[in-house]
Amino acid sequence: MKQIVSNNGNKRKSMMEESNLPLTVSINKLEDYLQCSICMNSLSSTTVTSCGHRYCFTCIKEWVDRKHTCPCCNARLEQSSLIKDHQFDSLIATITCEREREEEKYFESLINSVSHEETSNLPLSPVEKVLQSHLKRSLAAHEKYLQNLRAEFHRKMVTLDREHCKAISDLQIKNLSQEDLTQQTSDLNNTLIDQKKSLQEELETCTRLIADAFDKHLQSHIPPLEVLPMKVSINVLDKSIHLSDLLLAPADVAVTRIKLAVEEAMKAKGNPVVSWGDDIHFILFGPFAKSNPFEKQQMIREILYNGLEYPDVHVLSPDCRPVLQLGMKPNSEIVIHGSLRCESDLPKRCFVQTFKKDKKETVDYFYCKQCSFKWICRPCMDVCHKGHDVVPYIMNHVPEWACCYCPRKKKCVL
Repeated sequence: MKQIVSNNGNKRKSMMEESNLPLTVSINKLEDYLQCSICMNSLSSTTVTSCGHRYCFTCIKEWVDRKHTCPCCNARLEQSSLIKDHQFDSLIATITCEREREEEKYFESLINSVSHEETSNLPLSPVEKVLQSHLKRSLAAHEKYLQNLRAEFHRKMVTLDREHCKAISDLQIKNLSQEDLTQQTSDLNNTLIDQKKSLQEELETCTRLIADAFDKHLQSHIPPLEVLPMKVSINVLDKSIHLSDLLLAPADVAVTRIKLAVEEAMKAKGNPVVSWGDDIHFILFGPFAKSNPFEKQQMIREILYNGLEYPDVHVLSPDCRPVLQLGMKPNSEIVIHGSLRCESDLPKRCFVQTFKKDKKETVDYFYCKQCSFKWICRPCMDVCHKGHDVVPYIMNHVPEWACCYCPRKKKCVL
């Protein structure tokens, strides 16, 4: 007896050791056992009948309520004979989890197979990396979609085979002559062949349409780099104003976009643009043609007044679209050369001259110790009392009338 137990224990131990081998089993081989024969979907709340067949609980409950038989073998069934199979549900959950894990590994292998870095020692450029990243995700998504389509096709084929077998079985229990049985069996076989052929053609059509749609999507969404929007910087040399990351689309007229960007930036700084001089020029410097401010000034003068030309340096016409017409590269710089006048460039004027009652502007007032009077506006402080000992008096005051004591004391020169 001990020997038998020992042998059985050794056998179980051997089987456990064998189960740890890295074996793989095709899910397709198991799918038929995991599907409900009524709804043809994966079993849910698996229920086993007294005759040994498994169905979804809701499916078999409804079937038994109506027909009181087993759909597979026509055995007599009652609801009391239905038993929940929790262990089989756990088995399905485990298989589903493993399938999802293997699918992830498959798609990871798939996208890595298109990796340039695994087949070449040459490093990828930043543009290639961006393109590869998007192509990987897109390829994986489309491949997964195709896999699901093929899985649905397989289920349909299995259903046809099952229905065909049931139809043949039904014929055999009928009292048909051998000639009729042969003829009807042949008709069922021909129908099955036609149905399978139709399904195969449908799969091929769907696959082709998916590939065509993917091709059109890539054609419209992966444009050549020369027609993509480009970021450039703006440099107003005379005023040491520098704006970065201005996005120019292919159809943008550069001068119009630049003027608008500069005006918005200067307005935000509280020093709005007053006028663009007639001598204003916009010069495009490519990323490898940029230099220090002094060299730029010298190059611009030689281009404008001596007619010299420099590689990758262009004077923009008022209607120029540099992305399309000049093949402008990212990180280029557009230099503004000429008379750009801002509010700070205007002659200073005493607050008495600029006061507007409805404007409600704030004014900083100062006290001049040398002249011994207060209520001096900032322009008068900068000009009329330049070099005097001046200290703040009242800041951010909102006057109701044109108040500045400098004109009243006959000290104002503005």
